[in-house]
Order: sequence, then structure tokens, then C-alpha cells
Amino acid sequence: MDPAPTNGRATTTALAPADPVDLHLHTLASDGAWTPAALIDHLAANGFRVAAVCDHDTQRSVLETMRRANRRGIQIVPGVEVTTRWRDRQVHLLVYGIRPDRADAATAPFRAVLAELDALLLGLADDARQRLEASGHALPSLEEIAAGRPLWPFHVLSAVIREGHAKNLKTAAELVTELGGGFNADLPLPDVVSAAHAAGGICVVAHPGRDDSIGVISADDVAAMVAEIPIDGLEAHYRSYTDAQTALYRDLANQHRLLISCGSDSHAPKHPVDPRPWRAAWCADLLGRLGIEIASDGATDEIWKPGLDPLAVPASAAATAGDQSEPPGEQIADAAEAIEQDQRLSTTVMGAEDGESSPNARH
Repeated sequence: MDPAPTNGRATTTALAPADPVDLHLHTLASDGAWTPAALIDHLAANGFRVAAVCDHDTQRSVLETMRRANRRGIQIVPGVEVTTRWRDRQVHLLVYGIRPDRADAATAPFRAVLAELDALLLGLADDARQRLEASGHALPSLEEIAAGRPLWPFHVLSAVIREGHAKNLKTAAELVTELGGGFNADLPLPDVVSAAHAAGGICVVAHPGRDDSIGVISADDVAAMVAEIPIDGLEAHYRSYTDAQTALYRDLANQHRLLISCGSDSHAPKHPVDPRPWRAAWCADLLGRLGIEIASDGATDEIWKPGLDPLAVPASAAATAGDQSEPPGEQIADAAEAIEQDQRLSTTVMGAEDGESSPNARH
């Protein structure tokens, strides 16, 4: 039997403070390889009590994963990682607590957000496919790669690599760009937050400390963001963080009265990592907002402190913990940002050669 509609709020019994949770997981619905069945088998075998499915810009796997989890005594929080834009940079936003089978008026704006992103991605993928094939880059493996899923740019870029037209996602993205196409879609962060809140969703900024081409979200950025937009939280525990980064984002969350989330961003078995057993106590307020209570046992409800997470990245290894292990969707975002930066640099250089005093001189 399907879990009853509860507007995304949990119906489990209370958790112990040390019960393992992971609030950022992907499936094959976007750029992951976890099937709902394999993901639930892994979570059950490793004692997870609560997890959130947060595919990029879609909730296509959420209901099946919830059904399978319900039979195994695991609570799946319905989620999605929405690609947004704020101040000319991409920000990934984890939205928790909105079931995809809701059809009430309150969810209409959020359903429209996901439908718009889906349409943008479908259009970009079809355009990229046509440009590639017209330029002699055949993609016979595309149908197999898509495997019946809606055709998104990730599938087209994956086919470009499989057919030997490019060696990795970055060079595949560059090829599409050279042919006049695109592969990246996002919507304004304030609009997405507003739509999610109307549906009762909780909005958490994903991996603010991850050092990729999009850039770290600094303390100043967090202050500016919360002054403009009513975000609800920060992903203060993340697979590539050192203890110092976790401390920073926990402090920032407390300073700005934001919720704290914990997520591995696992996309497939050991890619980049398996689901992480974060302690429920470390994101207790967020779990509480989702209707999941934590029963204090007086012995194990330690608040996080440096050294308490055995899987934290050592400070000495932080510089090498990033790009090589990023999942495909993150690599595509990195490539998009790098290409935009190159284009902005080219415009700046051309303007300087034309004798302009700055890139904004025309304005």
C-alpha cells in the first residue's frame, strides 16, 4: 500500500539521537545510478531510519522510493534539488517536504517551477542533439542511454562521450557550446523559494562550502542571501567538508536562525560516496520541521563537535577532495560556469582592446 498523503510530513516513530539519516540522495531519475530498489536495499542493510530523495529538478523517483521504503520501515522525505540562479551564479536549492502527487492549489506554483525546468531541459537536449547530428556527430547510443526517461542534456552529453566525440563531460559541453547550443537551465532563487513556501516546502541551500567553479558561498554571501530571500537552512554537513567547514556553516546557520541539513549527495554506489550515516541529532530542528521527532536518551544526543564525525575530510586532504569525484550533474554545472566565465573574460579582453575602460563601459 502506498504511504498516505501527508503533505511530505513524516509518520515514523521517534528517532534516537544517533540514528543514521541522509537528507541528500540522487537516483537515475536525474544523473544518478541508484534505482529506488537498490537505494532502499542499501539504506535498509545499513540501518538508515530517514533519507531524502533529492534528484536534480525532478521528483520522478520519489513516490516509488517512498513505497519501497515504507515496506522496510524507512522514512523517505520527498525532496528535489532545484537549480536556481542568484546574483549571476548558480545556487542549488534542496526543497524538502512536498510530495509530487499533491495536486492542491497551494502546490501549483511549485509544480510550475519543476515543469518549466523540465521543459527547458527537454528543449536544450533536443536542440543539442540536432546540432550534433547535423554537424556529423552521430549519437546512436542516445536512446539506450536515456532508457525511456525524458531526454535531458545529461543524456546527450553522455552519448557524446560514449561515441568518442569528447573525452569527458567538460569537453562534451564545450562541443555543444561551440555548435551554438546550451545544456544548463536554472530559475531565479527568490521565485523558487516563494513557490516552495507556498506549498509548505522547506528550502535549504545545498553544499554551500563545496569549492567548485560555481564558488563557495561565503559568510558574506549567506548574510546577503538571507537579507533578500527567506531561505530556511544550510547543508552544514556534506561529504567533502572538513570539520572546519562544518563548524563554519553550523555557526552561520545558528547566527541567522537557519536549519541545518546533513547530506552525502550520493548518486550511485560509492559515487562519489555511499549514503552517509549522519546522526539524527545533528539536523534535529530540520527533522522536527518535517514531523520527525528525536527522543533524547541522555547518553548519545551529543551535539556535533570537531572530531565527532569519523568520515569528515581531513584538512590536509581538502584541496584534493573535489572535482575528480563529482557526479555528472555537478560536472555539467561546473562546465557551464567555466564556459560562462571564459565568455565573460573574452568580452572583457575584447572591450579592453577596443579601448574601453571597463567591461561595463558600454552601460
